Amino acid sequence: MNKKIIFFFIAVLWVIVVAAMIISKQSILRKGKAVLLETLPVDPRDLLRGDYVILRYKISTLDLDQVKSEKPYYKTGEVIYVRLEPRDKFWEATAVEVKRSADSGIYIRGKVGYCYRKELGVIYGIESYFVPEGEGREIERNIRREKSSVNVEAVVDSKGNALIKKVYIDKNS
Repeated sequence: MNKKIIFFFIAVLWVIVVAAMIISKQSILRKGKAVLLETLPVDPRDLLRGDYVILRYKISTLDLDQVKSEKPYYKTGEVIYVRLEPRDKFWEATAVEVKRSADSGIYIRGKVGYCYRKELGVIYGIESYFVPEGEGREIERNIRREKSSVNVEAVVDSKGNALIKKVYIDKNS
């Protein structure tokens, strides 16, 4: 085969892969349901990629005595679905399931990070958010001093996939 044809097919393949990723994310944003999640930021910097905030959500650590659960123990890496329901301003976890229920509720897909005694750590894939250069450390400092809070508006589609739509930084002083 001609080298130009091979190069052309490889280039087209990459364009298709990138387009599929973009279409997938846009589909979640367009068709998904918006939920407001309360967060606990952890770390503001990545030397290779710039400033970002690692977000730990209130729904990232679940007490299996306080949420409805199908079983008492989950394996690390196991895919689970966490049912979210609105409570006051934020959405909170109310149930953990291995297979998403057929009801029309909002379920966010996650992986078990750990399960120790009755505590379940869940990773949702929306734990980092990039911010403009120089703002990460300032956000972290303000949060530690309780001068501001960070909340996330995430969009969850019907399959449980989530994306961060907007981050709210409320300065208290």
